[in-house]
Amino acid sequence: MYEEKEPAKKVKKEKVKREKKFFNKSTSSKEKKVKEPKTQTNTTSSSQEKKKSLKVLSFRADYVSVLIRFGIFLVFAFVVIFIVTKVRNSGDAKTFTENMEQMKEVAYVYYKVEDHRPINEDEEVVMTLKDMEEASLISELKDKDKNVCSKEYSYVSLTKRASDDYDLTVYLSCGGESQTATYPVQYTEENTEGESSNILYELTRTVTTNEKYSCPEGYYNSGRYCLKYNTTDVIAATPKYKVTPAKNTAARYKASGYEYEYIDPIVTTNTASYECPSGYTLNGKLCIKEGTVKYRSSTTYSCPEGGTPSGSRCLFTTYPSYSSSQPYCRRGTLLNGSCYVTTDYSFRCLTGSKDSTMNSCYITYSPREELSDWLFDGKVTYSEDYDISRLENEKRMYDIDEYLDNGKIRYNRYIRKYVKKCDDGDELRGSTCRHYDDSYIEKYCSNSDYHLTSDGSECYTLEEVRYKETSGTYECPSGYRRRGNGSSITCYKYESATKSTSQTPYCSYGYDLTSNGKCLRTIEATLVEENVEYSCPEGYTSRGRGSNISCYKKTSTDSYYYCTNSKATLSGTRCIVPETTTFLSYSCPLGYDLSGNQCIKENVTERILATENDGPVSKEEVIWSKTKDLEGWTWTGNTKEA
Repeated sequence: MYEEKEPAKKVKKEKVKREKKFFNKSTSSKEKKVKEPKTQTNTTSSSQEKKKSLKVLSFRADYVSVLIRFGIFLVFAFVVIFIVTKVRNSGDAKTFTENMEQMKEVAYVYYKVEDHRPINEDEEVVMTLKDMEEASLISELKDKDKNVCSKEYSYVSLTKRASDDYDLTVYLSCGGESQTATYPVQYTEENTEGESSNILYELTRTVTTNEKYSCPEGYYNSGRYCLKYNTTDVIAATPKYKVTPAKNTAARYKASGYEYEYIDPIVTTNTASYECPSGYTLNGKLCIKEGTVKYRSSTTYSCPEGGTPSGSRCLFTTYPSYSSSQPYCRRGTLLNGSCYVTTDYSFRCLTGSKDSTMNSCYITYSPREELSDWLFDGKVTYSEDYDISRLENEKRMYDIDEYLDNGKIRYNRYIRKYVKKCDDGDELRGSTCRHYDDSYIEKYCSNSDYHLTSDGSECYTLEEVRYKETSGTYECPSGYRRRGNGSSITCYKYESATKSTSQTPYCSYGYDLTSNGKCLRTIEATLVEENVEYSCPEGYTSRGRGSNISCYKKTSTDSYYYCTNSKATLSGTRCIVPETTTFLSYSCPLGYDLSGNQCIKENVTERILATENDGPVSKEEVIWSKTKDLEGWTWTGNTKEA
């Protein structure tokens, strides 16, 4: 399969044949005849004793034979069990020698392809056990104790020594133990495969280092000095590569399904304008709202000649007459020659309804309905493809709260409700508004004998005065009351004044009564600056609001195969990952020291001081490689024959 050239150590393999001999002593089932010795004694007792002795000897011989057979059976069974157990426990475990031999065989075949081998002398290519497994060149290796061999540290390498001579090195690490073996091999035209290529590519890369000192071209740094050598003492260093074989893996399968296609929304810019609140009409830069005209009753009173107006009554005064008898009242108060008796008044409403608890009157009107501010109304969940905008209007709105794992979306729902509002100062009772006004009240006395005072505070009646003889008294005319004492007494009376009623229109608070009899509220309109509106093209569904809107539509997709590795090429249902080569390091022949990418012999011809650097230094490295696709390097475009 491969040729070894002058191996450092020859191992003679000898086949040792082990023969297992199994001896079984067979015991005849027939009874052996035992000759009885002749004797001179002919007595019957002596003959019987001899027969008994022979029977005992025969029984002991048979017992020993059985024991020997049973022992041989036990030994044979133990051997069989031991062999079966060893076979079962061995599994796919192998010795170090077997595993290394397998790696050596696989590597030898792989490097038969000339493009897999190094081109220049002393050039080395390396392939790890992991790369070999991933390229399906070899299966997982285990040692005799079933420890999995290290995939990262175990490797094979091939180093070119001469035209057709190479060194194949195998390094294996398993279970804390490692071994290395190097085999000289030869590849000739008869044992190589594949197309050959002797073209080398010039590659370059820029390396940034923190070297403290630098030297001119042609000199090599050695600390604070720059050294110059004979040109024959400087050769190019030999690069070492890590080769990752090509891999052919199964492609991933993507089943047919659905996907979402997103597109930018349509952006519409609106010019500046004026807006009014709900219920108002825009008029230039003003917002106007019309209210209900209300009416307030107005009452005036007039008196006949001689009477003075006093509320709803007329006051008449005169002087009393003197009498020797003194008046007094059974109840009430003596006033202008009469007894002034009072009681509480009753009232009725000229307009509207009566409220006895408040002793007042009111009118009712229907409240206006206005939309409230947005109110949180809980959370709801819909499928992701549900058009939520179908549910939205001026009284309902949704915004996204969370995208759920089950493909649904949880929304926050907000609502606006119509609420009833009354004019300022009026009271909402149930579904109506109440407006209280003192002008709606008409007070009266339930007893026809009583009269309402001009200020409406009470009802009164005048009763006749009683007299008792005194040294002298002053009396007022009938219907008059007395005021004052002695000679300063005056008489007065009240009579109902002539009542005249009229109605005056008025407006609720915040409204102005116009000349044409309307109630109008005027406020300044709100200036709406230039704004932007977002919408989706036809056929697309919108999600979100304003600048956060997204437009999408659901489309079906076909099934296909794809590769997860970006460097792989899809071929039917397989992914082909090409072979990659990675630069590892440089090496020099014996007697040379490595300096960058050069090998130098210690034969200095000139020494000068090095230049001290202020910071990192960038320098260019150049190598000739058998591949132009080397990670971290760039092909200059130059080639040459190897």
